[in-house]
Amino acid sequence: MEKIMDRRQFLIRTVAASSQLILPPFFDRALAFVENHGEPLLEAPVEPIKTLYAAYREEGVYWIIDGLMPKEIPPAITWREYFLLTGDDVVSGIENWELEPGQLDEPMGYWVWETYWCYNLSPNAIATRYLSDLDLGPEFGSCGEAKGEIRFWDAPMITSDCRWAEIDDLLSLSLLQNRLNELGENVSLEVGGEFN
Repeated sequence: MEKIMDRRQFLIRTVAASSQLILPPFFDRALAFVENHGEPLLEAPVEPIKTLYAAYREEGVYWIIDGLMPKEIPPAITWREYFLLTGDDVVSGIENWELEPGQLDEPMGYWVWETYWCYNLSPNAIATRYLSDLDLGPEFGSCGEAKGEIRFWDAPMITSDCRWAEIDDLLSLSLLQNRLNELGENVSLEVGGEFN
C-alpha cells in the first residue's frame, strides 16, 4: 500500500560539551525570534532562484506552495497537449482514453484535467514534489536531535486528487529555510499567498 503521508523533522546539528547538549546558535536565534516577534526567522539567500510561499491554510497550518495559487484552475488543455506534457505516446493515449483521433485537439474533460492539474501542476503539488525529493531530515520521531516537522500528504482521502506539504508552526518554517540553505538550494521561503 502506498503511503499517503510522510512526516519528517529537521535535524538540529549539535555539539556535546562536558556531556551536555548545546543547541546551535541558529536554533536558539530562531526560537527567540519566533517567541519575540511572532513570525519565523527566514534567512533567505541573497539572490534566490526560486521562492516558495508558506500560505496560511486553516487552524495554524501553512501549505508550502511554489508560486501563488490561481483563483481557479486554468482552462483545460487539449488531449494532444496532455500527451506531450505527460510523454505518453499519442496512439497509446487515444486507445487508453478511448478517444477518436478527431478529439486530439479538443480540450480534455473538465474533471480529468482538474484531477491532473491538482495532482501534478498546482503550486502545492510542485512544491511538494520538490521538497519531498530533498534530504530535509529524518522521519518524524526517529531522531532525538530533531525539531520541528513538515508533513507530505499524497491524496489522503478517496475523493482527493491533491498533494501538499504542510507545516504547523513558525519555528518549523524557520528550520525549513535554514535546511534549504544548508543544502545549497538557493531557494527563499516567504510567508504569504492566499487560498481561495
